[in-house]
Amino acid sequence: MLFFNTVVPLAFVGPIVLGGAPGTHATAILVVLFALFATFGSSIPLVRDYESGLLQRFLMTGIDPGWLLLERTAAFVIIDFLQLFPAMLLIVLSTSASSGDGFLFLVTIFLTLVAGNLLGVLAASISRSIAEGALFSSLLALYMVHLSGVFRITPDESFVRGLEAWMPFRPMYLAIGTLISGVDQWEGGRLMIPALLLTVLMVIMTYLRGKAFFTGKYQ
Repeated sequence: MLFFNTVVPLAFVGPIVLGGAPGTHATAILVVLFALFATFGSSIPLVRDYESGLLQRFLMTGIDPGWLLLERTAAFVIIDFLQLFPAMLLIVLSTSASSGDGFLFLVTIFLTLVAGNLLGVLAASISRSIAEGALFSSLLALYMVHLSGVFRITPDESFVRGLEAWMPFRPMYLAIGTLISGVDQWEGGRLMIPALLLTVLMVIMTYLRGKAFFTGKYQ
C-alpha cells in the first residue's frame, strides 16, 4: 500500500510538471491533488476502523477521545508526507526554484496535510459508510480549495479576498504558483501566518470535540 500510494501521486505529478502544462492549470491541478490526498487519507480509514469495531476497542482502554483523534491525525500526516515526498521532490527539482522556496513549499504541504486530515476527521464524523466518507471528503476539500482562491480571481477589497488568507490550503497554492512561475507570490512565506493560526484552531477544536464525536457516532 505504501508503494501504491507513493507511485500514484508521482504518476499524476510527472506529466503535469514535465509536460509543459500552463502554469495556472498546473498549479490548480496540483493543489487539488494534494488536498484530496490529505482529506481522503484521513476520513476513509477512520470510517473503516469504525465499521470493523477497532475504534470501540480503543475507547474501552480509557483513552481520551480527543487525544485519540489527534494521535491518529498526526500519524496519518506523517505517513502522507512520506508517501508524497517523491512527488514533492519532483516538483522542486523540475523548477528553477531557490532552496528557500523549495523548503517553504514542503512546509506548506505539511500544513495542508494537517488541515486536510482534520477535514477528513470532520467528514468521517458525519458519514455512515466509506462511500459517504469519500463524498463528504471531496466536498469539504474542494470547497476549501475554492475558498483559497484557486478557481477564481477575487477583487482586492472584497470580503472573500480577506477570507482567502485564512484558508489552510492558500499557502500551498501560493507556494506551488511560486515554484512553477518563478515569481514570488506570497512575500517569502509571511502570508502563511493566518492560515497557520486557523490550522491551530482546527487542532484545538478537534481535541475539544473528541468526546462528543465518539459519543454521538461510535458508542
